[in-house]
Amino acid sequence: MDLESIRVARAGLGWLFEPGDMTLAELLATNGPVDAYDLVAGGLVTFAPRPELAGLSLPQMRAQAATAVDAAHRDGRIVIPEDRDWPAGLDDARDWTPVCLWTAGPGAIPQPRQAVTLVGARACTAYGEHMARDLASGLVTHGWAVVSSAALGIERAALAAEGAAVAVLPHGIDQLLGDRQRQFTHLLGEQGLLVRAFPAGAVPRRDRAQLNALYLAILTGGTVVVEAPVRASALAVVATAVRHGRAGMAVPGPVTSAMSTGCHRLLREDRQIRIVTGVDDIVTDLRHAFAPVWPRPEADDAPTT
Repeated sequence: MDLESIRVARAGLGWLFEPGDMTLAELLATNGPVDAYDLVAGGLVTFAPRPELAGLSLPQMRAQAATAVDAAHRDGRIVIPEDRDWPAGLDDARDWTPVCLWTAGPGAIPQPRQAVTLVGARACTAYGEHMARDLASGLVTHGWAVVSSAALGIERAALAAEGAAVAVLPHGIDQLLGDRQRQFTHLLGEQGLLVRAFPAGAVPRRDRAQLNALYLAILTGGTVVVEAPVRASALAVVATAVRHGRAGMAVPGPVTSAMSTGCHRLLREDRQIRIVTGVDDIVTDLRHAFAPVWPRPEADDAPTT
């Protein structure tokens, strides 16, 4: 089967299904992507489409899928597990591994031994924003890709460094909120890379944000929490990273700052979390950190020199 046929089939399935759908997983395991899509598109399998498609007939869903795949080919690239540059880290998602990725921009797909995730609070302080920008700039200078979301605060500051910036979005590319976010992601699409497991039209939802946090944690060799209060969602990202064999790191802040209490608690209570005072700390901890839970021996994931 030629690669382009597989790509079109996977994209069609990615348009119809949520990542982690068990019906889809069973179809792929027994039939492969092309036959699986033919079975679904032919109405030979009963399935639950993603919520945005509820109420559409099967012919309407097929037509929308074809249009979406054509648009994705024009505006970016659809990356599939059969590609050599498929992100090896995503294999650790196992049942939640996306059937394809929708990408835009000239940047390279992040690989665990070549990339690091930076996360933190949206309502960050000037100190946190400074540290995020400084660390991201230094990492790019050392040849590392910086991965984060396009959220406000720490994560947007981390992606502001010129170079290998990768934004992982928890929704469709057409669901960006506000002019500032659209302008920021447009710039990333021109200079870096926008990655998403969700096709155009997929709206922001809590379950998608939680799944995206998993992807942020496992795409790279480690996660750094730059600044975060005790209940910040960024803390769950670093915990997930450590659980999946990645390095977990945190930047200390002023002991009087409520915005650094989450980082301080991590450093005090979890011996696996490493302290970060500068870029050299991150680079040192990442060099031999990646130990995939679900290894993919054939992946082209050589470390940088």
